[in-house]
Amino acid sequence: MKNLKTLSLLLFLFTVTLTLNSCRQEGCTNAAACNFDPDADKDDGSCELKGTVTFWQRTNSGFDYTDVTIGGTTVVITSEYTNTPNCNASGCANFTLCPGTYSYYAEEQFPGTAYWSGTAVVNNNGCLTIELQ
Repeated sequence: MKNLKTLSLLLFLFTVTLTLNSCRQEGCTNAAACNFDPDADKDDGSCELKGTVTFWQRTNSGFDYTDVTIGGTTVVITSEYTNTPNCNASGCANFTLCPGTYSYYAEEQFPGTAYWSGTAVVNNNGCLTIELQ
């Protein structure tokens, strides 16, 4: 009789444990991620973190302020660099975006002077620098 009670208790505990574990929802639990899932209670490694795209121009390029538009946002390049700057460098047009492929358009603030367009591929937690020349 004692063995039957012990076996019943173990079976009950096993069933409860199995039920609780099967109710867990996997997903991205990082609130800073692009694909954060507020219902997930177990991280499945799928989190996609924003990456940075930095547009810049070289010293003595002959361009003044340049408007750069990507992902629906426009930022102005206000400085020039002799070498490729780091992501988020001051005076560059810096964008923080979810991973993906984006089209960009840039125009010197004196319309008709210079135009650029292209595609930028943003990687998970990546850094991409694009020189407008």
